[in-house]
Amino acid sequence: MRYHKTHLTRRLILETSADSDKEEMMVEWLREVGMPADFVHKLARMFQDIKVSSDLNREFKEEFKRSREVATDVINIKILNWGAWGRSGDRVPVSLPLELEEIVPEVEDFYKRHHSGRKLQWHHHMSNGTIHFSNETGEYDLDVTTFQMAVLFAWNERPKDKISFESLRLATEIPDVELRRTIWSLVAFPKLKRQVLSYYPECQSPKDFANSTVFWVNQEFALIRGGKAQKFGKVNLIGKLQLVTEKTKDEENVAIMELRALRTQEAIIKILKMRKSISNSQLQAELIEILKSQFIPTRKLIKEQLEWLIENKYIRRDESNINLFHYVA
Repeated sequence: MRYHKTHLTRRLILETSADSDKEEMMVEWLREVGMPADFVHKLARMFQDIKVSSDLNREFKEEFKRSREVATDVINIKILNWGAWGRSGDRVPVSLPLELEEIVPEVEDFYKRHHSGRKLQWHHHMSNGTIHFSNETGEYDLDVTTFQMAVLFAWNERPKDKISFESLRLATEIPDVELRRTIWSLVAFPKLKRQVLSYYPECQSPKDFANSTVFWVNQEFALIRGGKAQKFGKVNLIGKLQLVTEKTKDEENVAIMELRALRTQEAIIKILKMRKSISNSQLQAELIEILKSQFIPTRKLIKEQLEWLIENKYIRRDESNINLFHYVA
C-alpha cells in the first residue's frame, strides 16, 4: 500500500488523476476491506487537502489580484497536512527565481490571516511549474520541477554563457546530491533526442561531474517529430516527481550561504567605493548586474548584508533618507 500512496501523491500534486471520484471510491473500498484505519484516514485527508487548497487558491487569487498587478492565474498553491502526506526525507534548500520568491511572503501573510496559529513549511522538492524556454531553434514550454527551474534560471541573465558545476551549486543552493540528479535530468533525459543542456567533458553518470564540468544551453534543442525539428511545443521534464530526498549535510548549505553573503558584501563595497553614495533601488540593480554570473541575490540577502555592513561601519545610511547609502572611507 505504500506504493499506492506514493503514486496517488504524485497524481494529486501533478493533477494527472484520470478520475478523482474513482480515486476516492478506492479509498472507501480500502476502508471496507479492513485496511488499517490510520492509513485509510491519511488517504482521505489527502483528498480533503486538495479540495481545501482549491478554495484557498480561489480566495488568494481574488485578494492578490485586487492588491497587486501580478498574473495570479498561473499560481497554484497546495496547502498539505504533513501528517497525512509526509514521508521520510529532509526539506531541501533551493534558491527560487525572484518571480517566485516575491510571492512566498504574500502566500504566508494570506494564510496567517485566515488560519492563525498555523505555520507553513515549504517543500520545494514536491513543487513544479512551467517555464517558457527559447533558443536559436524555437520556443518551448517546459514542465519542470522547482530544482530544474532553479538550474535553468541560472542562464536567465546570461543565456549563452558556460557555467561550471561549482557555479551552479552557488547559484541554486541545491545540495550536491540533488543538484547532480537534477542536472542529469537536463543533459540526459531519456525521451529527448536533443537535450536542453549540453556539457563537457562527457561522463557516464551524474556522480562523474567535477566542479570544473561546464554546462551551457543547447541552442539546437528542439522537439523531434517525424524526424523534423519543431519550432514550438511542450515538453514534460518532470518524470517521476521526487517525493523523497536524501539527507544532506547542514554544513554544506551553510558554506554556500556564507559564500553568497561574502560575495554580496564584496560587491556592495565595490559599488559604493566607486559611487560614494547610491540609492537602494540603484544598488540592487547594480548588485544583480555584478553577481548574475554567479547567482542572483535575493532582497532578503541584500538587506541582511547591508545591515551587517552598516553595523560594522563599512557604510552608513543617510540621516534624512533611509533609502540612500554612503561609503565610509
